[in-house]
Amino acid sequence: MNAAETQKTADFLKALGEFNRLSLVYELCRCESSQNAMCLCDCCSVDASVVSRHLKVLADRDIVMFDKVGREKTYRLNRNKVATQLRELADLIENEDCKRGHHDV
Repeated sequence: MNAAETQKTADFLKALGEFNRLSLVYELCRCESSQNAMCLCDCCSVDASVVSRHLKVLADRDIVMFDKVGREKTYRLNRNKVATQLRELADLIENEDCKRGHHDV
């Protein structure tokens, strides 16, 4: 893993590493359809403007995707992207070369 890939992974984990953002991800895991910020407020016990800021961070890291109709944005979890990134990290951690200290960082 080179420095750019390591930074990308660090940014991804940082986005997931905040309590309210991870709560939003968990909530979106349970949703079958896209949700707006107001619908997601209950999972975090914060107001819609704070939820919107957290959703922007998640969208910037491709963790969530959104559709905009007029002024309203609805968000959905980018399940494939999130699962792939977490799986790649888990695979790297389990890799024998990584265990022996042979990595490119």
